Amino acid sequence: LAELAPELQLLILEAVDDFSDCAAVSLATPRLGLLAFGHDLARFKDPLFAVAMQQQLAQRAARGDGHRTRSKGEQQTPVTEAILRKYSADRRARQEHFPWLERVSPALCLSTGIRGLGSRRFEFWRLQRGDEPGALLRERSLQRGTIWHFTGEAGAERQGRTEDATGEGQL
Repeated sequence: LAELAPELQLLILEAVDDFSDCAAVSLATPRLGLLAFGHDLARFKDPLFAVAMQQQLAQRAARGDGHRTRSKGEQQTPVTEAILRKYSADRRARQEHFPWLERVSPALCLSTGIRGLGSRRFEFWRLQRGDEPGALLRERSLQRGTIWHFTGEAGAERQGRTEDATGEGQL
């Protein structure tokens, strides 16, 4: 790839459709990752790309090998709670990515649901440890678009930051 013209490299990078693959390309050839990021390729700007990068770096650290990619059949390092909390706090995070998160980290991922009736309906996101629901991370009013973020362990959550529908945050 390094010998191809940048325009061709970008076409190839645009075809990479899995966040784990985007992270692997970026780590294997940082120049290509920077090229993709600098040209605003959507997958390389998505907050889930950061999750994939963190996971790949943790995988390499766990192996004690900073360069080798994961071999087929080798267990993936689960995404950490801190990474999932950071992802869920990003306004650009989308529920459509939950299946990818569950595939790469089935032991700890995110789940969603709806509670309330009529104009008082809320979508919530929480940590999911296997079959056990974990801590509440955020709630969004389906009517107003306001998002409330939470900190703390399951059963002891505290409301933290609030964002209005425009993304303006308040503490």
